[in-house]
Amino acid sequence: MLSRTADHLFWLSRCIERAGRARSARGEAKTPPRATARPGFSANERESKHAV
Repeated sequence: MLSRTADHLFWLSRCIERAGRARSARGEAKTPPRATARPGFSANERESKHAV
């Protein structure tokens, strides 16, 4: 049972590694872009709503 789990983890890591290499070969960024704020909702508005 333990050897089967180790084998599955090995192949999972290999697949993840291959996916990362394929992604970089296509020119995609390694990390996804950060989420942008919703339109019309600035950081100042967020702070003022939480201020007491």
